[in-house]
Amino acid sequence: MRKLGISLLFCFTSINAFSQQEVKGALLYEDNSPVTYADILILDNDILLQETSTNEEGIFSTILKQGKFTIRIEQYGSLLYTQEIDVNNDNLGIILIPKNDNITLAETVVSGQKKLIEKKVDRLIFNPDQAEGAKGGNALDALKLAPRIKIDENTDEVSIVGKGAVSILINDRLMQMDPTQLSNYLKTIRTEDIDKIEIITSPPAKFDASGNSGVINIVLKNSKQNSYNGSLSTAASHANYTGLNYNGNINYRKGKWTLSARVYHGENESGLGNNNTVLYETNRWESNRVNHSKNNNFGTGLGVDYNITESLITGFNFDYSIGEGKNLSQAKDNIYDLPSNNLNRYLTTDHNGTQWDWNYLGLNYHVIKKFDDKGKKLTFDFDYSNNSSDADNLATSNEFYPDHTPIDGKFQSNLTENDYQSDRFNFSLDMEHPVNSWKMNYGTRIRIGKDETKNKRFTKTDADFIEEDEYRYQFKYDENIYAFFYSVEKQISEKWSAKTGLRYEHAKVKAFADKENISYTKTYDDLFPTAYVMYQATENHSFSINYSRRINRPSMWHLNPLLIKLNDYYYQTGNPDVLPSYSNNFEFEHAYKDLFVTSIYMSLTNDIVGQISEHNPTNQVMIAKPFNFAKSTSIGLSETINLKPIKWWKINATADIYYIKTVGQIPSMNYSLDGINGDFTITNNFELNKAKTLFANYTYAYSTKGSDSDLDEYNDYLQHNAGIRAMIFNKKLQLSFNVNNIFENHRPTYTSRTNNVYSTWTNESVRTFRFSIAYNFGKQFNIERSKSNQEQSSSGGG
Repeated sequence: MRKLGISLLFCFTSINAFSQQEVKGALLYEDNSPVTYADILILDNDILLQETSTNEEGIFSTILKQGKFTIRIEQYGSLLYTQEIDVNNDNLGIILIPKNDNITLAETVVSGQKKLIEKKVDRLIFNPDQAEGAKGGNALDALKLAPRIKIDENTDEVSIVGKGAVSILINDRLMQMDPTQLSNYLKTIRTEDIDKIEIITSPPAKFDASGNSGVINIVLKNSKQNSYNGSLSTAASHANYTGLNYNGNINYRKGKWTLSARVYHGENESGLGNNNTVLYETNRWESNRVNHSKNNNFGTGLGVDYNITESLITGFNFDYSIGEGKNLSQAKDNIYDLPSNNLNRYLTTDHNGTQWDWNYLGLNYHVIKKFDDKGKKLTFDFDYSNNSSDADNLATSNEFYPDHTPIDGKFQSNLTENDYQSDRFNFSLDMEHPVNSWKMNYGTRIRIGKDETKNKRFTKTDADFIEEDEYRYQFKYDENIYAFFYSVEKQISEKWSAKTGLRYEHAKVKAFADKENISYTKTYDDLFPTAYVMYQATENHSFSINYSRRINRPSMWHLNPLLIKLNDYYYQTGNPDVLPSYSNNFEFEHAYKDLFVTSIYMSLTNDIVGQISEHNPTNQVMIAKPFNFAKSTSIGLSETINLKPIKWWKINATADIYYIKTVGQIPSMNYSLDGINGDFTITNNFELNKAKTLFANYTYAYSTKGSDSDLDEYNDYLQHNAGIRAMIFNKKLQLSFNVNNIFENHRPTYTSRTNNVYSTWTNESVRTFRFSIAYNFGKQFNIERSKSNQEQSSSGGG
């Protein structure tokens, strides 16, 4: 049987090799000068077959079978030329390129050959297809490589460098999940299924005003007209523990129907140690913690669009996922007397027994009505989402003398039960209305949110658990937002364009708890202006300036007053008195051919919302609680560089240098921090063979010491990542292997203080391995396409 398999593989390889040949050609301008280092794309019915580049003499070669294809030539961000070619031998001869052709990539974009980073008037676009380090990974892996984005390695919280947390959208739809669910959901999206990631630090008026630092919109790929395609993939990762993820998806588009479906499953075990030191006047606490958890999730998604007519499209999207997990974390706190530095006692805390389960349901129904071929379009969306979770948080602790003898009366086990339910209803009307050279966009959005949590707490000291009745309560939180927006865009002249908008939001908040006398109603009426001006100085240079006002509203997880007790010294709770935070954002940008993008930005934020660990110097108790704790001012310079020194080597480099000043606004943090910070990254992508089936990447990242808007100070740290990717069987099977933090020197140490008690926190530095395998399949239907069919395929549809 083994010999038969080898024979079949040899036969298949021989047939495949026989059917293809090396084809050579040359690109010359009409004046016979060579077209140097141009990118060449070979397509068959809009499907990308091969990519290659010319050398310094304009000569290129590629592997092709006989037949008719489309060849596209791109250079420095522009499409130079396109034509049909007939391959019947190994020599294409000379292809002449007219120098007066000047078609920008904005007019014709080919999948798989986009710039890594593109600059638009109101956003920065990151194309994961061009990021080798993200191949075989998930959406979080892609976000880690995107410019100006920072991922917290403990919580996976996404933020903008020099600013703060952002809102996450998938295909323009806000993901209304708690942070843990959102992190798990992003890990189910394959990088290869992402078309682009839009980093919008000053979102237009049509977007929700939530997110002080802006929004990140992850746009997923659509299937091509008259085709079906899909993929099966699995990825294994290992740091301290191993995780496995499985994905399958299929897309179908023919005639009036567009369908997509996906299913995914993840079995992940993670753990990251850290050391924490707290310095009191008479004691020093040194904590060693091992954060260890297991998570399993399963999900499915379905999308259907139907073109009722050429101008009327309707459809729906459905997402459902469930998950469960448990916490196996442990901690040990050594308590030393000062100034003798002798060990007084030590404390152990075990979270084994903590478990949770959750589910998420998301439903979207949409209707798109096109009124003409000039872009006039009305879109209606209805979205419903439901989040529910049931969590049992168990912490068992004990105290010991230095000789390991238990201290009488210190053993305790604290169990907190939390049953959470959230429903969101969203309605929106969005009108795109061009009039001559004016492009108007206006509409309304209504969001109705209902959150409810039921809480219980139990304590055990020697026998069974006893419920503490004072902590049994129900907390309800309703948030309704009514918004109207209007924006207008105008091409003022050949070089000048402008866009401005205004968003009005009326928010009504109600909160009620059947204990602790919590009951209030608050209303907020706010205006959120946006403005953009762009100047196209020359063909290669553009300048823009923009402004936006944003809001960051506290979530249910901030407001729930449930008190979680870990032991006699550590507590966690919410704060119903937290208010929204507002920011004003300004940016000035310069772009050169999308090769160099320079941004100068300033952000002013007040009433920053954050979870603060308050240390009491008297009883040495720490309570983690959300507050409007600070205001900040940040001014920064961001530089993005895309280079191609030689045809097989691409370089992307980013640098963020920013000054930030943060001033505490609560008594326990009545101080300020300021200083200059820097984040630098250089990514190298290498093509290792002419057929473009073997790739490698190497990334170096460095962060200087500095401070952040959380009133933390941190040391400098760096990281090295590398990977390799191979494509075989006519590029249908993809294998990738990546190693992150190769030398384990990504080890930041954070220092903070409350009530003049200093605390330092150092995370364990772990090398991470990821191996993935993916098989792509599909077929293009050979049918005659009318002009109206082509217009439908280019329009997308929901």
